[in-house]
Amino acid sequence: MFKKLLLSLLCISSVYAESNTTMLHAHSIDISYTTPDGKVKKVTIARDSDLRCRQVPFNATKFWDGEYASADVPDFCKKTFITAAGKLSPMKMHDDIETFGELEVLEFMEEMQDDKQMLFVDSRKTPWYKSVTIPSAISIPFIYFTERDKWTKEKKETLKLFGVKGKKAEGKQKAPYDFSQAKTILFFCNGVWCRQSPQMIEALIALGYPAKKMKWYRGGMQSWLSVGMTSTRTAQ
Repeated sequence: MFKKLLLSLLCISSVYAESNTTMLHAHSIDISYTTPDGKVKKVTIARDSDLRCRQVPFNATKFWDGEYASADVPDFCKKTFITAAGKLSPMKMHDDIETFGELEVLEFMEEMQDDKQMLFVDSRKTPWYKSVTIPSAISIPFIYFTERDKWTKEKKETLKLFGVKGKKAEGKQKAPYDFSQAKTILFFCNGVWCRQSPQMIEALIALGYPAKKMKWYRGGMQSWLSVGMTSTRTAQ
């Protein structure tokens, strides 16, 4: 009985795959966010899979043949990335900073919909952000905090956005920043080899930003795209 049921489900899946090549996995969320040009956009964030890939008879030789991926694997099932750049980051960059994977990112994005004290920050330079990013992420280039004596106005505006109150003169000295209303921020950049978000986080810690208020998506865009997650390039 079970075998017949399984066979029936496989047949249905095969027919479905022919007419509906994309499937959204169970872990998906619906969000709305404001784009840089001021438009409110609604999107489903999910792992998009091409069902035809599930019919490819993968085996160890095809998957680990050193070519990654084998010529026998259809083009629509392949994802290619440059991985020879940058410097590898540790799994945990600070004792008080949580390292996130894709599911934790989804949970954060979902909570952020109802919590204005949460921000999702793409810390890469602007051209990277414009090329492709994760929906609902805002662009705050890491250089605002790592290049001294530059981006003074941008740095000030960013700190205000982060809920940080500026310094006030106390005699001849300046009082430290007020982080009592600091927002909870999730940072990411290009991948485990990218130092842009770690540098930004380190610079904020140096200013006094509470480490516990910062989260880090270590896998970044490379990991996000490699598993087929929705991006600003995904057809809506």
